[in-house]
Amino acid sequence: MTTSPKKPTVAIIGAGLGGIAMGIQLSQGGYDFTIFDRGDDFGGTWRKNTYPGAACDVPSHFYSYSFALNPRWSKTFADQPEILGYLEKVAGDHGLADHLVPRTRITTLRWSDTDQHWTLTSEDGKTGEFDIVISAVGMLDVPNIPDIPGAARFGGRAFHSSHWDHSKSTAGERVASIGTGASAVQYVPVIAASTEHLTVFQRTPIWVSPRFDEPFTAEQHELFEHDPAEALKVRDAAFQQYESANFAADSAMTKELTDMAHSYLMRKVKDPELRAKLTPSYPVGCKRPLQSHSWFSTFALPNVTLETSPIAELTERGLRTADGKEHEVDTIIYGTGFRAADFLGSLDVYGRGGRRLHDDWRDGAEAYLGTVVPGYPNLFTLYGPNTNGVTSIIYILEAQSEFVRHVLDQMGRQQLQSVEIKHQVHDAYNTEIQGAMAGTVWLANCNNYFRHSNGKVITQFPYNGQTFVERLARVGLDEFMAS
Repeated sequence: MTTSPKKPTVAIIGAGLGGIAMGIQLSQGGYDFTIFDRGDDFGGTWRKNTYPGAACDVPSHFYSYSFALNPRWSKTFADQPEILGYLEKVAGDHGLADHLVPRTRITTLRWSDTDQHWTLTSEDGKTGEFDIVISAVGMLDVPNIPDIPGAARFGGRAFHSSHWDHSKSTAGERVASIGTGASAVQYVPVIAASTEHLTVFQRTPIWVSPRFDEPFTAEQHELFEHDPAEALKVRDAAFQQYESANFAADSAMTKELTDMAHSYLMRKVKDPELRAKLTPSYPVGCKRPLQSHSWFSTFALPNVTLETSPIAELTERGLRTADGKEHEVDTIIYGTGFRAADFLGSLDVYGRGGRRLHDDWRDGAEAYLGTVVPGYPNLFTLYGPNTNGVTSIIYILEAQSEFVRHVLDQMGRQQLQSVEIKHQVHDAYNTEIQGAMAGTVWLANCNNYFRHSNGKVITQFPYNGQTFVERLARVGLDEFMAS
């Protein structure tokens, strides 16, 4: 009698978009897997980020799994509660709750060359052993809080936008918002009118385009529900729009988008001094493109000030800027984004021979198709290096989770204990894509989270989304060292 080989045990770290997609793949394949998350339930970044106005900037029908279309999205760009509800439903529909270990922060991963498995250690010191580890912590995992002198002596409350303090409203308060990125563009217009005074501290101006956020009608909901092909048309239209993007700094698309954003700014901001402060000196796309119908109009409110003098220090009562002025505030909000370029920043990973991933990535994170790294057998990274920015991340995560499932299935059929991407395959790929970055808008004259401090672009993929998916689908075990 022939017995089937024992399936490996699998740990997924993170219960957000990637963890859910991966869990569904493993469940369908009959694998023994556990999903760890520091939070209370599924949802990842959409569970953690509850700031006022939190919403997606990818169209709802495309920001959803292809196998779990939602015919009843309320509008073009869904808000945080609706997205969280969708993710909870998908996880529930696929029985993932039985695999979830919540409120457990994994801090260390350590590979054993002798026993050919990973040991996971959690924040409370508990350990567990798994054959396979899949990181689904994402890219927006570790908040970026700038090191401002005097921060410890500020007497008011201070919090990052991803850890919004809901215990007390900002209404009637003097509020400082530091940063003008994607989160600030959403929460600033929502809280501004009710504050006693809101000061927005801007280091670099950003391009903001109009947000065309239309509600879907009851008739459309019924149509999408009874004829999924109609919902797919909406999804496909968004997909094609992303696929047609050209990221060259001198492309016609970049010029057109920059001209459109500049025209929007000119229409919305009449004060020439304020307009000058809000006008970027780089093309659209060099920093993350943003959309809002209310960002510019917020600065016309009498209780809102845009401050462009650099912050020198925090004081007991507020912030002092480089011009010597002290801004007294009750609350400071850090809308300063995440350490996006610090991949797997919340994990300490030790691979073959005790090598440390953060040391190997000191000059910028690299992976083969954002998913596997030489020296780290049986480790897979979802939303890894150079997978961002060209399409809906769910499209990428589905492809990555299918790829991991395919590799595990192949390992089972060939009774392999470990696989590790070959150095030459990994290195040739990364040399290619870094070469393809030349001339892109991401290397234009601006500071962005796309680049390592040495200038290397480590978050973005230089081609379109379909190219990524097709290349990942062609990867075979001959590109791995296997044992």
